Amino acid sequence: MRQIPLYILTILVGLCLAYVFIAPFKGGLPGPVVGGQEVTIAPENFEVPDDTDGTNSDAVPAPDEKTNPAPASPQARQVDPDGFVFSKQPAAPLQRIEPRQPLSEIGHASPPAPPPPPVPVDTTARPKLLYRPVATAAGSIEASGYRVSLDGIDIIPPEQTCAVENGASWPCGMAARTAFRNWLRTRAVECNVPDQPPEGVISTQCKLGTIDLAAWLVENGWARAHDGTPMADSMKKAEEAKLGIFGSPPAMLPALGDTPSLDSSDNVPDLFSEPAAPPASVPDTGFPPKPQ
Repeated sequence: MRQIPLYILTILVGLCLAYVFIAPFKGGLPGPVVGGQEVTIAPENFEVPDDTDGTNSDAVPAPDEKTNPAPASPQARQVDPDGFVFSKQPAAPLQRIEPRQPLSEIGHASPPAPPPPPVPVDTTARPKLLYRPVATAAGSIEASGYRVSLDGIDIIPPEQTCAVENGASWPCGMAARTAFRNWLRTRAVECNVPDQPPEGVISTQCKLGTIDLAAWLVENGWARAHDGTPMADSMKKAEEAKLGIFGSPPAMLPALGDTPSLDSSDNVPDLFSEPAAPPASVPDTGFPPKPQ
């Protein structure tokens, strides 16, 4: 038997596959005959017939605005752009009403709550060195995760102002904090604190070497001592001496008598020149010295 060439077999298989794929869609192709029956497409007329007499019995007659105007509300006025008119009613004065309550508690514009008072340390507190302390106010420091308020004194906040004899005020709170910082100079202080830093502020005693921090502030007039404490006498002495917040603001400029005056030649004196150094004495012996 004679064998069919391979390319002919390939063509036959391709034709079979094409027929199998096209045959199901043969009925959907456009053609004049579907299933042996003729299909006739008749266009439908969607036009609305015209009225012969020009009237429509079903139409609702529009009201005549001139003969029978619509009743208007006594408080209504015309607001269309083409015929905007003001109301003929007399204008009453505006009245302020109470504001609407906020929808939630977040909307209340209330001042922030004051911080909680410092908590005194308990019997478990032990002396501990706190390195690189930072004075946040005259009487409070932050170091090593602790926020400490010195016990026995009233803290002078930085925003506090003090009055002088002539009625003026000066920022004594900032001056007290600056003086406290300059004295500490981030040196380590020893405070009675618990083992771990608490979340709030603690009230305790601290020392810089052998000097108590609260006692130093009171003695120099940068804090007020509580009544009935041993530091009350020191505060009284500082108040009598007009030290710190009890005195006048620190001088920012030199006194008038300390400033140099100009002579008639309008020569400005040199304030920054240093005195000339004396000439160095020259040794009589030659250099290099003679060998012995």
